[in-house]
Amino acid sequence: MFFVYGVSMTLAKKQAAKKCSTSVGAHPNRRQLNPDEYQAKLDDMAQHLFETMKPQRLSHSLSTPALCQQYIVLAMTQEAHRDVHIRYHKLSDKVNPKTKKPIINLVVFNGEAAA
Repeated sequence: MFFVYGVSMTLAKKQAAKKCSTSVGAHPNRRQLNPDEYQAKLDDMAQHLFETMKPQRLSHSLSTPALCQQYIVLAMTQEAHRDVHIRYHKLSDKVNPKTKKPIINLVVFNGEAAA
């Protein structure tokens, strides 16, 4: 299974909407932001998060790297993205001591055969 990882502006805006408050100041001097001020604050926070976020999974599992490349091309035409790359599951030789199953790692796909 292959996945597309990266940072999109949509993810940054969602995170900013969770973190951005509608007021400013401490208790005695607290005031509500008007819609224009709030939107400006939200846009600044979204831009900052877009520049500093770690890559997250953008796609569901895809069966081939070619499908991932098509997904990347389509996503790049829709909105701003950065650090877009493909990762895949790779079995390690280590075993989880509790479940006795091999540990699965996500590895960056560089074009080599993924076994």
